[in-house]
Amino acid sequence: MTKTNKTVLGLVAAVMMGTVAWGAGSLVFPSTARAGDAPACGSKDNPCPLQKWMRVNMGPALAANDLPALAKVLDKSGGLSPDPSWEWAAIAKAGGDAARKGDLAGAKASCKSCHDKYKESYKTKFRTKAVN
Repeated sequence: MTKTNKTVLGLVAAVMMGTVAWGAGSLVFPSTARAGDAPACGSKDNPCPLQKWMRVNMGPALAANDLPALAKVLDKSGGLSPDPSWEWAAIAKAGGDAARKGDLAGAKASCKSCHDKYKESYKTKFRTKAVN
């Protein structure tokens, strides 16, 4: 390889490396997250507070068809409504009453009713609200 060819090859390599370095910087996509922000909740690995509470409290009672435990958890969930104008507490009470009567289908129907009525609003307005 001649000196001229080496020089041209070196220039081409330098230009390519500069292009790659410059291009790599432009491949960084803008993010709405700021440094120090926690990742959004709602995934299986990072549930939101109410989602986690439901999994820990409602999940085992439902999975075991444990109606006394389900009644107790539904009673507690009635106090978790973030908006006093919502009928959340009444729906939870109806579910707890159904569970106390041995009516698993009725208890599950109250869960579905609450989810159908409030899930989207809750996710939009209160997704990260702490659950006590």
